[in-house]
Amino acid sequence: MVGNVYGLRLLREPRVRTSGVIVVAAVLGLARLYQFTYVSIYRLGYDFAYYWVAAKELLAGQPIYSAQQLAGPYAPQGQQGFLYPPPLAALVTPLANFVPDLAAAVLMWAYLGAAIATIAILRLAQLERLPERFPLLAGRGFVLLLVGAFALPEVIDELVNGNVHLFLLGLFALAWAGVRRGDARGERVAGLAMGVAAVIKIFPAVMVLWFLLTGRPRAALWSVVGAVALALVTVPITGLQPWLDYPRVLANLSAPTDVTASFAPTIWLAPFVGFAIARILVTAAGLGIVAWSARYNDTRSSFAVTVLVSVIITPALWSHYLSIIVVPLLLALSGGVSLVLLGIDYVLLSAGYQPALGDLGWITTRGMPTLGALLLLGAFLTLPRTRATKAVPA
Repeated sequence: MVGNVYGLRLLREPRVRTSGVIVVAAVLGLARLYQFTYVSIYRLGYDFAYYWVAAKELLAGQPIYSAQQLAGPYAPQGQQGFLYPPPLAALVTPLANFVPDLAAAVLMWAYLGAAIATIAILRLAQLERLPERFPLLAGRGFVLLLVGAFALPEVIDELVNGNVHLFLLGLFALAWAGVRRGDARGERVAGLAMGVAAVIKIFPAVMVLWFLLTGRPRAALWSVVGAVALALVTVPITGLQPWLDYPRVLANLSAPTDVTASFAPTIWLAPFVGFAIARILVTAAGLGIVAWSARYNDTRSSFAVTVLVSVIITPALWSHYLSIIVVPLLLALSGGVSLVLLGIDYVLLSAGYQPALGDLGWITTRGMPTLGALLLLGAFLTLPRTRATKAVPA
């Protein structure tokens, strides 16, 4: 009976469905553009400012890690000093040196990150033959894919904050392109990409474990080469002292003081067992999941699982970290994950702060996006179990 209702019957027409998707994408895209341009402008470059200051300190020959970070436990919010390995600060020194205005540097950083993410998304779509699998994405339909990715609040948040995750998204995509080649050159590219990523931020190093577990020791070796190469190239800028300080800075990292926007399972668990134990348990569980998936899931799925786990086990997991989830979402489109489940996942990831909920605002601010990340992880883990091999299905 429902199928005979005129308005619903029209949805059977491919042109009507296509028009509906285009209208929704246009509205969503314009809403996010407004959000980026006006609503969130007061936070523009919040994270990038830390990179900028650290780069300025390097240029002035000053330490990038503070006495507070070296003295004992500190919260990774509003802290003095830099949070990441020294090479990232060194990579920002050209902007700090040649672009004197912070606001201009922030915008350049955001545009560069957006460009890298765009190239990565289009390349992944090509590799995974998404236009062939989904005719809606063929031709100019690639715009819908870009709108879908950049309309995610996590991606908008990344552009606003000016963190480095869209650059990491590009490196993860490059690594997958190398893995998909399935030859020595591909493994070299994948390894170098993950080595560079791991020296920019620590968590992509989980992918080196995946290389070893899936019989790609060459890629693991090239990861070490990439990490050492980036470290050596930037040592003339950073000097040795930041490298001597960073292990203590990392060890002293404590729980955030304001967790209202944290997605980290570690933070969800910490009130029950303490931050340190929660961090150990979540990390151990995550690495166990990577090992299980590397053994039983196909290569595409286990790669996506490893990307997700590397982000999820991060103890200070904020919204913009999950911008990297674009990579496993695209792999899910080609890997057999239910489109209905992906639609639900997209809605969960798109939840944000709703003032009308009052004290229950955590449900949309933290709960739904956290559930979205875990749901996608579970979707890959529950795909048909086949012993992973180096072959990547087309």
